[in-house]
Amino acid sequence: MSIRTMALLTASAAACIAATAAETGNWREYNGDKAGARFEPGVNVTAQSVKSMKVAWRVPLPGNQLSAENPELRTWANQSTPLAIDGVLYASSPLGIVSAIDGATGKTLWTWDGQGYVDGTPPNLGFISRGLTYWDNKGGEKRLFVGTPDAYLVALNPKTGKPIESFGDKGRIDLTKGLRRPVDRSLVSPTTPAIICGGQIIPSMAILDSFAIGRDPMRTHPPGDVRGFDLVTGKQSWVFHAPPQKGEPGNETWEGDSALTAGSMNMWTRASCDEEAGIVYLPLSTPANDFYGGHRKGDGLFGESLVALNAKTGKIAWYFQFVHHGIWDYDLPAAPNLMDLTVDGRKIKAAVQVTKQGFLFAFDRISGKPIWPIEERPVPQSTIPGEKSSPTQPFPTKPLAVERQGVSEDELIDLTPQLKEEAKKILARYNYGPLYYPPTLDKAGTLQVPGVLGGASWVGAAHNPKTNVLYVPSFTIPFAIKLKKGTTGVYDYVGTWGGVGGPDGLPLFKPPFSKITAVDMNTGKHLWQIPAGRGPVDHPALKDLKLDRVGVPRQSHIALTENVLFVAPEGTYGVTGVSARGNALVGQATKEEPEPFLYAHDAKTGALVGEVRLPGGVFGALMTYSVGGKQFVVAPIGGAGLPSELVAVQVN
Repeated sequence: MSIRTMALLTASAAACIAATAAETGNWREYNGDKAGARFEPGVNVTAQSVKSMKVAWRVPLPGNQLSAENPELRTWANQSTPLAIDGVLYASSPLGIVSAIDGATGKTLWTWDGQGYVDGTPPNLGFISRGLTYWDNKGGEKRLFVGTPDAYLVALNPKTGKPIESFGDKGRIDLTKGLRRPVDRSLVSPTTPAIICGGQIIPSMAILDSFAIGRDPMRTHPPGDVRGFDLVTGKQSWVFHAPPQKGEPGNETWEGDSALTAGSMNMWTRASCDEEAGIVYLPLSTPANDFYGGHRKGDGLFGESLVALNAKTGKIAWYFQFVHHGIWDYDLPAAPNLMDLTVDGRKIKAAVQVTKQGFLFAFDRISGKPIWPIEERPVPQSTIPGEKSSPTQPFPTKPLAVERQGVSEDELIDLTPQLKEEAKKILARYNYGPLYYPPTLDKAGTLQVPGVLGGASWVGAAHNPKTNVLYVPSFTIPFAIKLKKGTTGVYDYVGTWGGVGGPDGLPLFKPPFSKITAVDMNTGKHLWQIPAGRGPVDHPALKDLKLDRVGVPRQSHIALTENVLFVAPEGTYGVTGVSARGNALVGQATKEEPEPFLYAHDAKTGALVGEVRLPGGVFGALMTYSVGGKQFVVAPIGGAGLPSELVAVQVN
């Protein structure tokens, strides 16, 4: 039986979706709202109620059987975060199959399968679908939008799950069309939900970015252009060129014809939107290739930049580049948090951007002016032939960084003298230095901290719009970046990377191995910082030390209510990029999950006030909603060889 035949699933049971009370606590956007707050008031959720939180239901996502029976459809870790609209959840599985789920019971109401997996595995991490986009208007029209693994944007009817054929071409837009040059469909995929702003739907797009696979860079790496499409018709309204082309602002920062040939400078993560101002905020990534820029000399706008556009026209309002001529893969990992701050008595509509470097950059989101000074400081320079690294990089003066930066022997794990000595031996294999130490050819490469995954990561940050406290998950996973001679004729050098573990399967650097930092963005001061998760305190080398919480050596996922911050560390202690024994384990879920927990922390103090064991490790963003007076937190588990599921925990 073919994959296509096995995959036939029909939209049905629409009548099962009952009307729900208007006071239901919704989660209307992937990040909770268009400001990236990851916040829902949850007024009935208290430090007392979470002491007895429990798993209420779990539902398998469609496509698990397909992946089990077809090895070529093996998914990445399940990162699917549902929306909640009036008691109904809308979710996409890693294969891009959409379902509606009763939020009270977990019963599946309908399923739509566009079979976007038939043409093969998408680029970079493979099959990932992080969620959906929802829209309704005052006239009662409603739409769901999903990006498929084969690079289409599809509009669905939320009641029936059927495509809305008046949108685009019979309900879908081909995102490989209308760009500056032909695009190989296998090299692009919209893994992160699009955002709606100013009457436009603006897709995110993941693009192959690490390695050259042919001799023509223009065909190897697609352009990272960002586009706006009319929300009703699907017609393209505008395009923002990345890189900027001849005659456009920023083109002068690309030497020669590199702006024509460079690719992959895309927006793979989510944007944010200020509907009142009519501005959409685009976090952009590193131009290809990630670790060598000899073919793209210059600062390279708008690589690793936050670009604010007029959402209706696509015209630039302002921009800021966080890394000049990036050679560290420090692309912007998450949507900026849009916050209305009061700084020194001044009311400021702000945009706060987390970065992989562990920095927080804060701007007036209308003018782009930094709220606190940002300084250009000298950084180490590359010695690679043909490379011309930037002599300086931007450093914010406030707030302080939330993560350790750069590498020194003083930061190595030192919980026992033996661990410290073994860590020194590992460190000696690498070149290392302060933040922005460049990639190298010799030894085992350059040890990079934060690594290419962060610091702060695609998890982003959460904020309470009433208190202006920002909660930032971060983690310390060093990566080794080693350059080698290019073999395809596209680049003189290409980079390889991998996570670096420490002695006896423990992390290389001292705890906390990951953390949550609460920052008062009205003042720019840290309020508290706690380890994210219990971590490997029962490891044979540590168990006699009777440690409390040291944090898991991976990222953690969060959702915020008025009183409680929910934290779900990724459910394995294996370092991303290496397993506990040093073998390849790039993002794979494992059956050995020491810490599949959902933790509840007091939002004011960070104190742990509740926990519940989950049926599997969490690998995607959390969300929270209420229905029938009950508040739930939903976590995606599984993927990468295990069944993908959603787990709902009742928290009041």
